[in-house]
Amino acid sequence: MGCCCSIKSPSQTTLGREVECPKCQQLFPSYTTNHAFNDHLDNCLLSSQQNINKTEDYRGIKYWEKVQNEQGFQWVLKEYNPSLQINEQNISSEPFGQKQVWFRAKLEKLRIPWQNGCTILSVSQNHLLESSIESIMKLKSRLLHGELKIKFQEDQKVQDAGGLLREWSTSILQQLVELGYLQKTETKELTYKFNPNIQSNTIDKRQLFSFLGIIVGKCLFERIPLSSFLDRTIIKHILRQKVILEDIKYFDEDLFYSWQYLLNNNIDQLDLYFQLEYIGKTINLKENGCEIKVTNSNVQEYVNLNIFFYTQQFLEPYLSDFLTGFYQVIPKTLLRIFKPQELEMILFGLPFIDLQDWSKYTIYKECSAEDYFIQWFWQILSAWNQAELSQFLRFCTGSTRVPVEGFSKLESNRGEISYFCIQASEFDKDNPYPKAHTCFNRLELPKYQELETMEVFLKATIHEALEGQFGLE
Repeated sequence: MGCCCSIKSPSQTTLGREVECPKCQQLFPSYTTNHAFNDHLDNCLLSSQQNINKTEDYRGIKYWEKVQNEQGFQWVLKEYNPSLQINEQNISSEPFGQKQVWFRAKLEKLRIPWQNGCTILSVSQNHLLESSIESIMKLKSRLLHGELKIKFQEDQKVQDAGGLLREWSTSILQQLVELGYLQKTETKELTYKFNPNIQSNTIDKRQLFSFLGIIVGKCLFERIPLSSFLDRTIIKHILRQKVILEDIKYFDEDLFYSWQYLLNNNIDQLDLYFQLEYIGKTINLKENGCEIKVTNSNVQEYVNLNIFFYTQQFLEPYLSDFLTGFYQVIPKTLLRIFKPQELEMILFGLPFIDLQDWSKYTIYKECSAEDYFIQWFWQILSAWNQAELSQFLRFCTGSTRVPVEGFSKLESNRGEISYFCIQASEFDKDNPYPKAHTCFNRLELPKYQELETMEVFLKATIHEALEGQFGLE
């Protein structure tokens, strides 16, 4: 059997395009390795933070902490007490909430104030992915820490005050799922892994995965929960942690249980060698693997090489491109304090929508919580399932997910608290739909005269693809 072709390791993969450091504006040519560029980013982006006062003011920041009570362990929302000192020397050993406070404060040190102006991304609704990649890849890296606004080439009337960034990123991830670049994992969970096997004549795959890294990093920077869950192995790569067998449970359950069986049983009699079949090709896991039999004494090495192939070697150079794009926004040195579960919570937000929390942190304009049509509104939403609530939340805010702190921390694009708002409007039979202003998390709700009529038009927002208008008039 033939041996597989050699595949470059991540440290050998080059940028593939000219990239500018967002801090010092140093230009790195296309042949620079990802490893060299990432090291420069860490040193450069964090150099301005070496003299930060350890008694920084973290007041007003809320965070989640795992506590034990009579019912067992629960996540409890707390507010940072300025009398508490965050131990920055040993931040990795602090509770998750303290890590989150520290991490957010460090990212804010990198932010370019919105008063310095914004960057306009000109994209096409008809060719959203291609035009978005083209616009993002033209940006100077330092602008990724500033305010980005979306401008649609087909509709000059739509004005972005921040909400379109959330909805645009959600739509981008949705398209990547639909096109197959993000592929559902072979598990019971609705999570996605990278799939570089998709062929396209219009999209450069290396640019696409670098673009995806920038999008994920920008969403984390702007505290926009991702609408598509990335699988645990990708999270481990972001954290620069080794992928182990337990992580494969979140990647491919059949592979996990197969390899677990090999490790826990006598396999000396199996006709198994250091090779695998993948997409019609025989791949040697090590030199002359086709001649090396798997035994009880070397089975751990066999499993480790399989894990490396499926979660890293097979994905190169696209995995390195993704990480390079991500680290242009988020320095990897800041991430090493997190466990995988903690970064997942920050990236993806809360896994459910709590309607009671939603209504508690809702404000009203030209109406009140006691008005009949407001009562109807919450009554209708209480009968919806999580998928319907998620799509309606997207219509209203541009995001399908709630921040990890809940509805109390819905924000504008400038990091200011912006509670969900219902503004009453007169019913117009020629245009009876509710209208959303995602930039401000505001819903214009007509004063319907019948509960059934309201239900019809509210349901239309999630079943008739009104998000195609990006939630705006």
